[in-house]
Amino acid sequence: MTDRNNLLKNKPLLIAGPCSVASRKQILKIGQEVKEAGAHAIRAQLWKPRTSPGSFQGVGKKGIPWIKELKALTGLPIAMEMMSPEHVGLVEDVADVLWVGARNMQNYELLKRMKNDPRPVILKRGLIATIKEWIGAAEYIGRDRVILCERGIRTGADSMRFTLDFNSALVAKHDHKMPVIVDPSHTAGRRDMVPRLSLAAIAAGLDGLVVETHYNPEEELVDKSQTISTKVFSELVKQINNLNVSKEN
Repeated sequence: MTDRNNLLKNKPLLIAGPCSVASRKQILKIGQEVKEAGAHAIRAQLWKPRTSPGSFQGVGKKGIPWIKELKALTGLPIAMEMMSPEHVGLVEDVADVLWVGARNMQNYELLKRMKNDPRPVILKRGLIATIKEWIGAAEYIGRDRVILCERGIRTGADSMRFTLDFNSALVAKHDHKMPVIVDPSHTAGRRDMVPRLSLAAIAAGLDGLVVETHYNPEEELVDKSQTISTKVFSELVKQINNLNVSKEN
């Protein structure tokens, strides 16, 4: 079984995959390519919280067999977002890492359900959540199983989709002794900035990244403007590895 300590032995932890699973062919191809590029885990979202009810909501339960095949094909852990307490049990055999999105950070019934599950949990920060609220949400699950994820917050700035709050990420890591990864895709909202923000996060000493990646970003059904290609992801991994070597030297 995957646990938080094993995941975090990867320095930095690199999680990549599409914003949303769209088909068997899509997720298997992306999974193979991000593994070859150097990802340590694959993001594979079957359910998607969307602002508009008319937007693509994810393939749901029908994608579970595809994820089983993905696990067998790549051997990598699968990180999957949970939208409701019922989802946690549905993916018991396929999701190695549970995921709480920004909109569900204060969905306390979901957090309570995860407390009784042994799997590690990625907990994204809410859109305007304070550090106290973020850490409090982690305590519902159990701090020893949570990996915090800074994904940008809403501020008065409009230069990108959200504002990547390095201040809070560093406070959560150093003052609260929590592992913190960064989602550069959602904070940027534009793919050209994703590698730059990724390198900044690693240079700041944070614990990893979760990056939206597709072999052809224009085919992505959700958030294609912020999705980088698997080729760009591969180059980014090389840059991160070089950055780590420079830091060690």
